[in-house]
Amino acid sequence: MATAGERAGHRRKVADTAEDPRTAEFREWLRVRLERVPKSINAIEKEAGIPGNALGKFLRGERGRRHSLTPLHIQRLAPVIGISEETMLARAGHLSHLPDEVTIEQAILGDRGLDYEDKRFLIEAYRRTVRKGEGGRDT
Repeated sequence: MATAGERAGHRRKVADTAEDPRTAEFREWLRVRLERVPKSINAIEKEAGIPGNALGKFLRGERGRRHSLTPLHIQRLAPVIGISEETMLARAGHLSHLPDEVTIEQAILGDRGLDYEDKRFLIEAYRRTVRKGEGGRDT
């Protein structure tokens, strides 16, 4: 017997069976980390402000744009489960570099807690320190 949606001309969505291996790897990595958090998936989603059971759907392997973990979801989830945002974004494939590959200057520039003048000061201080360490003179 056809469902109401099928009678209305809608077809059931079939789960996407072709999955990027990196997605499966990130899902398993995240699942292991979530097992260490003493909260339910639903409680984690609520605390992180992730709507519509997106985390649960991702962990179950339900695919589709609406059910993937977006960078915004990851940014909200990271502090709730105690993992750095950058580590999670890199693991999920949203960054083109791994956290260990970020230069000091890139880290300073990416710090949202610093204003422009503070960033300029820190970068200049860093450059002076490097020059001194290489035997150069600070002028």
